[in-house]
Amino acid sequence: MGHSTGCQDVMEYLTGPGRENRSTIEGGIIQAPASDREAIVMEMDPDHYLRAIAVATKMTEDGGANEIVPSVELNGFFPCPVSAKRWLSLASPYHDGDDDYFSSDLKDEQLMRSFGALPAGIPICVLFSGEDEYMPKSIDKEAQLERWIAIAKKGEGSVDEVNSGVIDGATHNLSKDPDMVVNSLVKKVLGVSHSNSTSIDCFLRFCQEYSVHHTLPNLL
Repeated sequence: MGHSTGCQDVMEYLTGPGRENRSTIEGGIIQAPASDREAIVMEMDPDHYLRAIAVATKMTEDGGANEIVPSVELNGFFPCPVSAKRWLSLASPYHDGDDDYFSSDLKDEQLMRSFGALPAGIPICVLFSGEDEYMPKSIDKEAQLERWIAIAKKGEGSVDEVNSGVIDGATHNLSKDPDMVVNSLVKKVLGVSHSNSTSIDCFLRFCQEYSVHHTLPNLL
């Protein structure tokens, strides 16, 4: 189970280079799969964004892909240092970022290299947060989900159509959301793998990592 940037880890594990040598899993869950690029464009001053892209691109061309982008160029957007390579993988406006899995403007051929490359027999559950503050409000989350499902069907993989969906009222990490909203996510997660404790363990780790303190339903 991956949350936010962790969703990229799930996709990389299942579709990235070397995937055939990784241990087989029963399925994957991506919770709040927001596009970093779209979030950055939404939050960052346009001039600073384009300047940071230009600086990181020049650093990469000069052999400094793994060097840290000067914080002044990012205008304090990230609370931690970020390399030129990492910045471009998240924020490149040319739709070629290594971690640009979830942007709404990706073409079908690009999605075929991610959702279309999911392995057979390992379904992935997609859980959008209905009030995700890092997704532009113009994005139709239901339509995005349907598109990813269709792309997966063109390949050998599949999206869990029973449990995937939009969690109404949920913010990005649900940290201050009402119990009713969090319980909706819990039920979805448990539905993915109700026959064992895998999903329960994943969700409890999520709660611990992101400081989600709620009264969980009796299903646990």
